[in-house]
Amino acid sequence: MISAVGQDLINAYQRAPLELAHAIAGLSDSDLDQARADGKWTIREIVHHLIDCDMNYFQINRYALADTGATYLFNDFNGDVWSAKMSYRNRSIDMEMKLFAMMRDYISYLCSTLPDSLDRVLVHEHGKATVSDALKHDIRHASHHIGQIYETRRIHNL
Repeated sequence: MISAVGQDLINAYQRAPLELAHAIAGLSDSDLDQARADGKWTIREIVHHLIDCDMNYFQINRYALADTGATYLFNDFNGDVWSAKMSYRNRSIDMEMKLFAMMRDYISYLCSTLPDSLDRVLVHEHGKATVSDALKHDIRHASHHIGQIYETRRIHNL
């Protein structure tokens, strides 16, 4: 049974795709190519980055849920390299938006149904974290980038 606090955490985690959808609602394709400043990522690039990171977090969360206490080895993730190699500037965000919602729904489902899910542990080279800790990180990461999108919209009157 998930506590009220635990359920609030799961709900906040699951809301991120809707919050992102609201942040980009009404933007044209050219609007998505606006950046906050020179050298900053465009809205399109931020969306791709957010979902690529979430794919990594998705696997980390699943690993902790499936094999609590086991060691997970992280691969290096350089957002600028991924942006260039995955052609963030030239790709639609439609598939990523669907994927983001599905990944968050699935992890939320697992956390809501598996016993002691939020207390399960992931061990890594820098220590260990509970699934609860990981969800809090994922929430902060999404919120940070959604905030950047709103800042870009404000700067460009979008």
